[in-house]
Amino acid sequence: MSLAYDLDRQRYDLSAFRKAVSGIKLFDDAVTLKRRSRDYYWFSPIAKAALDGKQADLVAVPHSIDEVMAIASAAARLRIPVTVRGLGTGTYGQAVPLYGGVVLDFSEMTAIMQVGPDGFTAESGAKVHDVELAARAQGLELRMHPSTKKMATIGGYFCGGSGGIGSVTWGGLREEGNLHGATVVTLDEEPKLITLTGLDTGLVNRTFGSTGIVFDVSAPLEPTRPWQDVVASFADFDEALAFAHDVAADDSIAKRLVSFHVASCAHYLRPLIPGLEAGHCAVLMMIDQRDLEKLDQSSIILSEASDEREADPKRLPIYEMAWGHTTLHALKENRNLSYLQTLFPPGRIIETATQMHHALGDELPLHMEFIRYEGELAANGAQLWPYTSPERLAQIIAMHEDAGIPVANPHVFTVEDGSRHKRVPGDQLAFKAKVDPHGLLNPGKMPSYVPVMP
Repeated sequence: MSLAYDLDRQRYDLSAFRKAVSGIKLFDDAVTLKRRSRDYYWFSPIAKAALDGKQADLVAVPHSIDEVMAIASAAARLRIPVTVRGLGTGTYGQAVPLYGGVVLDFSEMTAIMQVGPDGFTAESGAKVHDVELAARAQGLELRMHPSTKKMATIGGYFCGGSGGIGSVTWGGLREEGNLHGATVVTLDEEPKLITLTGLDTGLVNRTFGSTGIVFDVSAPLEPTRPWQDVVASFADFDEALAFAHDVAADDSIAKRLVSFHVASCAHYLRPLIPGLEAGHCAVLMMIDQRDLEKLDQSSIILSEASDEREADPKRLPIYEMAWGHTTLHALKENRNLSYLQTLFPPGRIIETATQMHHALGDELPLHMEFIRYEGELAANGAQLWPYTSPERLAQIIAMHEDAGIPVANPHVFTVEDGSRHKRVPGDQLAFKAKVDPHGLLNPGKMPSYVPVMP
């Protein structure tokens, strides 16, 4: 991939950069450069082949907003690329610097500045789990979190994620009300702070840090519920899918997760779920304990308080078997597996899921996470895919799109190619021009953008 502008890492003046940020923690040893230039891009054999070996020239670890701005200023003046990083739990290569330069590592900026009924504000390096613990101390909890809650940072989730545990009720991060605000640092010679609120936070959501350095994030909190981890098992595909759909659609049942796994996908979870029989489909749920009686008890094989499972290192919480963790568990048994991201649309979830199940079967084992999409029930597909070839992937994507099932390709590492719409929204491009005039933020991840300054 080539850029529409010149970036030659042989000409990066790293010595001048070091002098400009004197006193800020820097790393250039081989182990740190490799480790902090990676994420979970190896989920995709296609991305792995493209990204292996790419890494930064320096890792900078700030401890304050002043240090972040000093790094931004020096990088802009010296025309050195900057790739912002949390803890690297994404799966798109979003934290991989394609053109070297500086990795701006937020892992030591972990302050949680505010927690209360009006929501929270935390620095981007704060772990999602720590934010939720702080909230629970006040009887509150996050609306949603990734399956990597114990590892992921708030900033990384905000800049690279789209939804997660809780999205079955609240929808994705971009849905109105799910994000309150963010503070963005511009990458120019005299960095500025920009405060985004409400839906304007979409300007930096899921853009891999290419549309701004996000210093902090604010989002709402909800009263804590007594969640119960529940698994239901079914020998029949149609019965399992109908059960999952009905629970997800029932607004009288408070829930944080409804995750459907066809039998050949549930197979990889059997070591983690006692009583899950071979050949059975599984529905993984987080349900308010007070609503358990509303479920058909005949199919339930596991029901334990979520807090107890989360606190016990010998037992995984249910959310660590869903969303991206499903693929991770499958990869432990079959390293040839990858996945595909789809959207089974509102009003046609059962129809389209059944169609793909019958058309592709075990070539693309069905795994769906029920969500709210623009207020309506939909399902995010994260089907497992035993990798064969890019050509077969293109055929499978075309089959879905012909059936009216949008695809967000997880085997690419640009914002455009990974979008269901195959483009960057115009507002994000315009905002990038405002905050990154030289095109130095994670260059190569948004090839539609042409820098406004040489």
